[in-house]
Amino acid sequence: MNIKNYFKSVMGKNCYIAKGVNIKNGKLLALGSNVSLRPNVEIFVGRGISIGNGTDIGTRSRISCTNICKIGSNVLISPNVYITDCDHRYDMIEIPIISQGVVEHENFVEIGDDSYLGINSVLVGNIKIGKHVVVGANSVVTKNVPDFCVVAGVPAKVIKRYNIDIKDWI
Repeated sequence: MNIKNYFKSVMGKNCYIAKGVNIKNGKLLALGSNVSLRPNVEIFVGRGISIGNGTDIGTRSRISCTNICKIGSNVLISPNVYITDCDHRYDMIEIPIISQGVVEHENFVEIGDDSYLGINSVLVGNIKIGKHVVVGANSVVTKNVPDFCVVAGVPAKVIKRYNIDIKDWI
């Protein structure tokens, strides 16, 4: 994918951006139509972030990606959710951790359409959350999550799979 052609500073129709929203490097942020960014949301854009139509990002949530993050359409993100594609360095013991910066990988975070991230959940690393996934409150997701399931826990594990006919959803 050519990132420069994919991510542009775009805002769809009828977006709601509340007071206290903080966006850094917004020129590489693409918002679909009817996106809501609730109060005190923070978005730190690295190489590009896209947020699909009808997605709602809850109060005090933070998206901090040094590389790429794609959030699908009609995703409901509860308050206090943290999404990141990187970790902070801590391996140089002669340097304070706060001064070491982040470990940058070629990570990519993707959240599928119609998913729900419960309050206080955390998504970290190179992960793909499938379509119509529920992430339980206070869960920490560090691995890919398949379509049509519920995950919960620390680390998050699949606790339920929807018994559906996939061809009805394609």
